[in-house]
Amino acid sequence: MSVPKGRNVRVEIAATFSTAKTVTGVTKASPGVATSTAHGLAEGTIGYWTVTAGMTELDGMAGSVDATATNTWNVEAVDTTNFTTFTAGTFTPVATWVTLSPATGYDLAGGDADEIDVTTLLDNIHKVDFGLLGAETVNFNQLSDTQAVAALQIEAAARAGTDVTFRITLPNGERRVFRGVPSLPGESLALSQAANSSFKVAVKGRVLRLPVA
Repeated sequence: MSVPKGRNVRVEIAATFSTAKTVTGVTKASPGVATSTAHGLAEGTIGYWTVTAGMTELDGMAGSVDATATNTWNVEAVDTTNFTTFTAGTFTPVATWVTLSPATGYDLAGGDADEIDVTTLLDNIHKVDFGLLGAETVNFNQLSDTQAVAALQIEAAARAGTDVTFRITLPNGERRVFRGVPSLPGESLALSQAANSSFKVAVKGRVLRLPVA
């Protein structure tokens, strides 16, 4: 049993990116396999997808590179079996990260399914089926260090409505990876207390729960 504990947890956001890799195909499988000629990516590389035709489910989503070969890699932890057919797109790898050092906690939320009433006149109790899953969100709590490099980047992204790529590394080496638009961080301050802040991220696609790299 490996239960995460709230210590020695590193929260990072992507600071810079390398040149995007052209992807010519992604199989429908679990996991999907991406084809990109002589991509040169190392296992464990984190990046994000830009899909220009087909497989819209991947568009804007964070991704992790696994089981690399010269021209392919596994789309780690993503089952693409029921996705639409991939036609064209790119994968942009993260080059450098910056630590969100004031972070004090996070909460992975959302993903609840819509409840659909399927009760008929013959029934004497309500029947419910599940529909689409709700969008995932991540809530962050942090100390309010508004001039920290990562905090400034999050504020700028919130005001511009642009995506940020996040990586959370747990003490056992497991990772939580996702990409999305952050809300504008607030600030709360009271007598004899450190100023606190919080913000929410609207996740593109899904949060990847990755094993030890």
